[in-house]
Amino acid sequence: MAEKFIIAHDLGTTGNKATLFDEEGLVRASSYSVYGTEYPRPNWVEQSPEDWWQAICNSTRQLLAATKISSSQIACISFSGQMMGCVALDRQARPLCNALIWADTRAVFEAEQLIAKVGMEAVYRITGHRASSSYSAAKIMWVRNHHPEIFAEVFKFVQAKDFIVARLTGVFATDFSDAGGTNLYDLQAYDWSSVMLEAAGLEPSILPALYESTDVVGYVLSAIADEVGIAAGTPVVIGGGDGCCAAAGAGVVREGNAYNYLGSSSWIAIATKAPIFDPALQTFTFPHLMRGMYSPLGTM
Repeated sequence: MAEKFIIAHDLGTTGNKATLFDEEGLVRASSYSVYGTEYPRPNWVEQSPEDWWQAICNSTRQLLAATKISSSQIACISFSGQMMGCVALDRQARPLCNALIWADTRAVFEAEQLIAKVGMEAVYRITGHRASSSYSAAKIMWVRNHHPEIFAEVFKFVQAKDFIVARLTGVFATDFSDAGGTNLYDLQAYDWSSVMLEAAGLEPSILPALYESTDVVGYVLSAIADEVGIAAGTPVVIGGGDGCCAAAGAGVVREGNAYNYLGSSSWIAIATKAPIFDPALQTFTFPHLMRGMYSPLGTM
Protein backbone atom coordinates (compact mmCIF):
# COMPACT_ATOMS: atom_id res chain seq x y z
CA MET A 1 0.00 0.00 0.00
CA ALA A 2 1.32 3.43 -0.97
CA GLU A 3 2.35 5.71 1.88
CA LYS A 4 -0.18 8.41 2.79
CA PHE A 5 0.47 12.07 3.61
CA ILE A 6 -1.27 15.13 5.07
CA ILE A 7 -1.06 18.63 3.62
CA ALA A 8 -1.51 21.50 6.09
CA HIS A 9 -1.92 25.07 4.87
CA ASP A 10 -1.46 28.19 7.02
CA LEU A 11 -3.03 31.24 5.35
CA GLY A 12 -1.16 34.01 7.10
CA THR A 13 -1.15 37.76 6.61
CA THR A 14 1.73 37.85 4.15
CA GLY A 15 1.50 34.46 2.49
CA ASN A 16 0.51 30.81 2.63
CA LYS A 17 2.79 28.32 4.32
CA ALA A 18 2.18 24.74 3.14
CA THR A 19 3.66 21.65 4.79
CA LEU A 20 3.58 17.97 3.84
CA PHE A 21 3.56 15.52 6.76
CA ASP A 22 3.93 11.75 6.67
CA GLU A 23 1.88 9.31 8.74
CA GLU A 24 4.29 9.68 11.67
CA GLY A 25 3.84 13.45 11.75
CA LEU A 26 7.29 14.15 10.31
CA VAL A 27 7.76 17.05 7.89
CA ARG A 28 8.63 15.85 4.40
CA ALA A 29 8.47 19.19 2.56
CA SER A 30 7.31 22.77 2.90
CA SER A 31 6.65 25.67 0.56
CA TYR A 32 5.66 29.31 0.79
CA SER A 33 3.61 31.45 -1.57
CA VAL A 34 3.24 35.18 -0.96
CA TYR A 35 0.39 37.57 -1.69
CA GLY A 36 -0.12 41.29 -1.36
CA THR A 37 -2.10 43.59 0.90
CA GLU A 38 -3.96 46.73 -0.16
CA TYR A 39 -4.37 49.91 1.93
CA PRO A 40 -6.97 51.98 0.02
CA ARG A 41 -7.50 54.48 2.87
CA PRO A 42 -6.25 55.00 6.43
CA ASN A 43 -7.33 52.04 8.62
CA TRP A 44 -8.50 50.06 5.56
CA VAL A 45 -6.60 46.80 5.06
CA GLU A 46 -7.73 44.44 2.31
CA GLN A 47 -6.61 41.28 0.53
CA SER A 48 -7.93 39.44 -2.50
CA PRO A 49 -9.33 35.98 -1.64
CA GLU A 50 -8.43 34.93 -5.18
CA ASP A 51 -4.80 35.61 -4.29
CA TRP A 52 -5.21 33.22 -1.34
CA TRP A 53 -6.62 30.59 -3.68
CA GLN A 54 -3.71 30.95 -6.11
CA ALA A 55 -1.28 30.65 -3.19
CA ILE A 56 -2.98 27.41 -2.10
CA CYS A 57 -2.78 26.00 -5.62
CA ASN A 58 0.84 27.07 -6.13
CA SER A 59 2.14 25.81 -2.79
CA THR A 60 0.29 22.48 -3.14
CA ARG A 61 1.82 21.86 -6.52
CA GLN A 62 5.26 22.84 -5.20
CA LEU A 63 4.99 20.27 -2.40
CA LEU A 64 4.01 17.45 -4.74
CA ALA A 65 6.63 18.38 -7.33
CA ALA A 66 9.42 18.56 -4.73
CA THR A 67 8.57 15.15 -3.25
CA LYS A 68 7.31 13.43 -6.41
CA ILE A 69 4.31 12.24 -4.40
CA SER A 70 1.10 11.43 -6.25
CA SER A 71 -1.95 13.51 -5.42
CA SER A 72 -3.78 10.23 -4.72
CA GLN A 73 -1.43 9.68 -1.74
CA ILE A 74 -2.81 12.71 0.10
CA ALA A 75 -4.96 11.38 2.95
CA CYS A 76 -6.46 14.78 3.75
CA ILE A 77 -5.93 18.54 3.65
CA SER A 78 -6.34 20.82 6.66
CA PHE A 79 -5.96 24.50 7.44
CA SER A 80 -4.87 27.21 9.79
CA GLY A 81 -5.67 30.76 8.83
CA GLN A 82 -5.74 34.43 9.76
CA MET A 83 -8.73 35.26 11.96
CA MET A 84 -11.20 38.12 12.55
CA GLY A 85 -11.76 38.85 8.87
CA CYS A 86 -14.74 39.43 6.60
CA VAL A 87 -14.94 37.41 3.37
CA ALA A 88 -18.17 37.85 1.41
CA LEU A 89 -19.08 34.86 -0.78
CA ASP A 90 -21.91 34.07 -3.17
CA ARG A 91 -23.51 30.63 -3.45
CA GLN A 92 -20.72 29.42 -5.75
CA ALA A 93 -18.08 30.40 -3.17
CA ARG A 94 -16.97 33.31 -5.33
CA PRO A 95 -15.70 36.42 -3.49
CA LEU A 96 -17.91 39.45 -4.04
CA CYS A 97 -15.22 41.95 -3.00
CA ASN A 98 -11.82 42.11 -1.34
CA ALA A 99 -11.61 40.63 2.15
CA LEU A 100 -11.44 43.02 5.08
CA ILE A 101 -8.68 41.33 7.09
CA TRP A 102 -8.02 41.38 10.84
CA ALA A 103 -5.96 44.58 10.66
CA ASP A 104 -8.79 46.58 9.08
CA THR A 105 -10.38 48.93 11.64
CA ARG A 106 -12.68 51.07 9.50
CA ALA A 107 -15.90 49.86 11.21
CA VAL A 108 -15.63 52.00 14.36
CA PHE A 109 -19.20 53.29 14.11
CA GLU A 110 -20.57 49.75 13.74
CA ALA A 111 -18.63 48.55 16.79
CA GLU A 112 -20.05 51.47 18.78
CA GLN A 113 -23.53 50.39 17.72
CA LEU A 114 -22.93 46.92 19.18
CA ILE A 115 -21.69 48.44 22.44
CA ALA A 116 -24.70 50.75 22.65
CA LYS A 117 -27.15 47.87 22.14
CA VAL A 118 -25.53 45.12 24.23
CA GLY A 119 -23.07 46.85 26.55
CA MET A 120 -19.32 46.27 26.52
CA GLU A 121 -19.27 43.96 29.54
CA ALA A 122 -22.13 41.85 28.18
CA VAL A 123 -20.36 41.50 24.81
CA TYR A 124 -17.22 40.44 26.68
CA ARG A 125 -19.09 37.85 28.75
CA ILE A 126 -20.83 36.37 25.71
CA THR A 127 -17.97 36.33 23.21
CA GLY A 128 -14.83 36.42 25.36
CA HIS A 129 -13.81 39.68 23.67
CA ARG A 130 -14.58 43.38 23.80
CA ALA A 131 -16.61 44.75 20.90
CA SER A 132 -14.23 46.29 18.40
CA SER A 133 -13.86 47.24 14.75
CA SER A 134 -11.13 44.59 14.58
CA TYR A 135 -13.69 41.77 14.73
CA SER A 136 -15.84 40.32 11.97
CA ALA A 137 -19.25 41.52 13.25
CA ALA A 138 -18.49 45.22 12.81
CA LYS A 139 -16.87 44.57 9.43
CA ILE A 140 -19.94 42.67 8.18
CA MET A 141 -22.16 45.52 9.39
CA TRP A 142 -19.92 47.99 7.54
CA VAL A 143 -20.34 46.09 4.27
CA ARG A 144 -24.11 46.13 4.76
CA ASN A 145 -24.18 49.82 5.60
CA HIS A 146 -21.82 51.02 2.86
CA HIS A 147 -22.27 48.45 0.08
CA PRO A 148 -25.86 47.20 0.24
CA GLU A 149 -25.57 46.00 -3.36
CA ILE A 150 -22.79 43.60 -2.31
CA PHE A 151 -24.54 42.59 0.91
CA ALA A 152 -27.66 41.66 -1.08
CA GLU A 153 -25.64 39.13 -3.09
CA VAL A 154 -23.90 37.52 -0.09
CA PHE A 155 -24.67 33.89 0.70
CA LYS A 156 -22.18 33.54 3.58
CA PHE A 157 -19.58 35.62 5.38
CA VAL A 158 -16.59 33.44 6.27
CA GLN A 159 -12.94 33.53 7.36
CA ALA A 160 -9.86 33.06 5.16
CA LYS A 161 -9.46 29.30 5.52
CA ASP A 162 -13.22 28.81 5.24
CA PHE A 163 -13.23 30.42 1.80
CA ILE A 164 -10.65 27.88 0.62
CA VAL A 165 -12.66 25.02 2.13
CA ALA A 166 -15.82 26.27 0.40
CA ARG A 167 -13.98 26.53 -2.93
CA LEU A 168 -12.55 23.02 -2.51
CA THR A 169 -15.70 21.27 -1.32
CA GLY A 170 -18.76 23.42 -1.94
CA VAL A 171 -19.41 23.30 1.83
CA PHE A 172 -19.68 26.57 3.77
CA ALA A 173 -18.22 25.79 7.17
CA THR A 174 -16.11 27.19 9.97
CA ASP A 175 -14.78 25.85 13.25
CA PHE A 176 -15.37 26.98 16.81
CA SER A 177 -11.94 28.63 17.15
CA ASP A 178 -12.35 30.88 14.10
CA ALA A 179 -15.95 31.64 15.12
CA GLY A 180 -14.50 32.87 18.42
CA GLY A 181 -12.90 35.82 16.63
CA THR A 182 -16.10 37.22 15.14
CA ASN A 183 -17.86 38.97 18.08
CA LEU A 184 -20.87 36.86 17.01
CA TYR A 185 -20.11 33.59 18.82
CA ASP A 186 -21.35 32.48 22.23
CA LEU A 187 -18.20 31.18 23.85
CA GLN A 188 -19.91 28.81 26.28
CA ALA A 189 -22.87 27.71 24.16
CA TYR A 190 -20.71 26.55 21.21
CA ASP A 191 -23.09 28.35 18.87
CA TRP A 192 -23.70 31.67 17.17
CA SER A 193 -25.04 34.18 19.68
CA SER A 194 -28.66 35.25 19.14
CA VAL A 195 -27.98 38.33 21.28
CA MET A 196 -25.04 39.48 19.17
CA LEU A 197 -26.75 38.67 15.87
CA GLU A 198 -29.83 40.64 16.87
CA ALA A 199 -27.71 43.60 17.96
CA ALA A 200 -25.83 43.48 14.66
CA GLY A 201 -29.06 43.16 12.69
CA LEU A 202 -27.85 39.96 11.04
CA GLU A 203 -29.59 36.66 10.30
CA PRO A 204 -27.81 33.48 11.46
CA SER A 205 -28.25 32.07 7.94
CA ILE A 206 -25.58 34.46 6.67
CA LEU A 207 -22.94 32.62 8.73
CA PRO A 208 -21.42 29.19 8.01
CA ALA A 209 -22.17 25.97 9.88
CA LEU A 210 -20.01 25.28 12.94
CA TYR A 211 -17.72 22.25 13.25
CA GLU A 212 -14.98 20.81 15.43
CA SER A 213 -11.50 21.69 14.16
CA THR A 214 -10.81 18.00 13.44
CA ASP A 215 -14.01 17.39 11.46
CA VAL A 216 -13.97 16.33 7.82
CA VAL A 217 -16.46 18.80 6.38
CA GLY A 218 -16.28 17.79 2.73
CA TYR A 219 -14.27 16.36 -0.13
CA VAL A 220 -12.33 17.91 -3.01
CA LEU A 221 -14.72 18.46 -5.91
CA SER A 222 -14.00 16.93 -9.30
CA ALA A 223 -14.47 20.32 -10.95
CA ILE A 224 -11.67 21.86 -8.88
CA ALA A 225 -9.26 18.94 -8.48
CA ASP A 226 -7.04 19.65 -11.49
CA GLU A 227 -6.71 23.33 -10.63
CA VAL A 228 -5.52 22.72 -7.09
CA GLY A 229 -3.56 19.56 -7.94
CA ILE A 230 -5.30 17.29 -5.44
CA ALA A 231 -7.30 14.17 -6.30
CA ALA A 232 -11.09 14.50 -6.33
CA GLY A 233 -12.63 12.99 -3.23
CA THR A 234 -9.71 13.87 -0.94
CA PRO A 235 -11.09 14.61 2.57
CA VAL A 236 -10.90 18.24 3.74
CA VAL A 237 -10.56 18.90 7.49
CA ILE A 238 -11.72 22.37 8.55
CA GLY A 239 -8.79 23.14 10.88
CA GLY A 240 -8.66 26.26 13.04
CA GLY A 241 -7.80 29.91 13.44
CA ASP A 242 -4.06 30.57 13.41
CA GLY A 243 -3.84 31.91 16.96
CA CYS A 244 -5.63 28.85 18.30
CA CYS A 245 -3.54 26.50 16.16
CA ALA A 246 -0.46 28.15 17.69
CA ALA A 247 -1.52 26.86 21.11
CA ALA A 248 -1.75 23.30 19.83
CA GLY A 249 1.52 23.70 17.93
CA ALA A 250 3.23 24.82 21.13
CA GLY A 251 1.92 21.73 22.89
CA VAL A 252 -0.48 23.72 25.09
CA VAL A 253 -3.30 21.16 25.10
CA ARG A 254 -3.75 20.43 28.81
CA GLU A 255 -5.22 22.61 31.53
CA GLY A 256 -2.60 24.91 33.05
CA ASN A 257 -0.12 24.74 30.16
CA ALA A 258 1.01 28.10 28.80
CA TYR A 259 3.08 29.61 25.99
CA ASN A 260 4.40 32.98 24.84
CA TYR A 261 4.17 34.04 21.22
CA LEU A 262 6.75 36.57 20.00
CA GLY A 263 6.45 38.05 16.52
CA SER A 264 4.98 41.14 14.91
CA SER A 265 2.71 41.09 17.95
CA SER A 266 2.98 39.18 21.20
CA TRP A 267 0.71 37.34 23.59
CA ILE A 268 0.81 34.93 26.51
CA ALA A 269 -1.89 32.25 26.52
CA ILE A 270 -2.89 29.31 28.67
CA ALA A 271 -5.20 26.31 28.34
CA THR A 272 -8.20 26.17 30.67
CA LYS A 273 -11.45 24.24 31.04
CA ALA A 274 -13.48 27.43 31.43
CA PRO A 275 -13.22 30.98 30.06
CA ILE A 276 -11.38 33.50 32.21
CA PHE A 277 -13.15 36.86 32.46
CA ASP A 278 -11.05 39.81 33.56
CA PRO A 279 -12.98 42.47 35.56
CA ALA A 280 -10.96 45.08 33.66
CA LEU A 281 -11.85 43.45 30.30
CA GLN A 282 -8.17 43.38 29.34
CA THR A 283 -7.73 39.66 28.56
CA PHE A 284 -9.44 37.69 25.80
CA THR A 285 -10.65 34.10 25.55
CA PHE A 286 -10.78 32.05 22.37
CA PRO A 287 -12.13 28.52 22.01
CA HIS A 288 -9.29 25.98 22.07
CA LEU A 289 -9.00 23.54 19.17
CA MET A 290 -10.03 20.85 21.66
CA ARG A 291 -13.71 20.94 22.61
CA GLY A 292 -14.25 21.69 26.28
CA MET A 293 -11.03 23.71 26.46
CA TYR A 294 -10.39 27.44 26.14
CA SER A 295 -7.40 29.63 25.36
CA PRO A 296 -7.40 32.81 27.46
CA LEU A 297 -4.65 35.25 26.54
CA GLY A 298 -3.19 38.65 27.21
CA THR A 299 -1.82 40.63 24.26
CA MET A 300 0.73 43.33 23.62
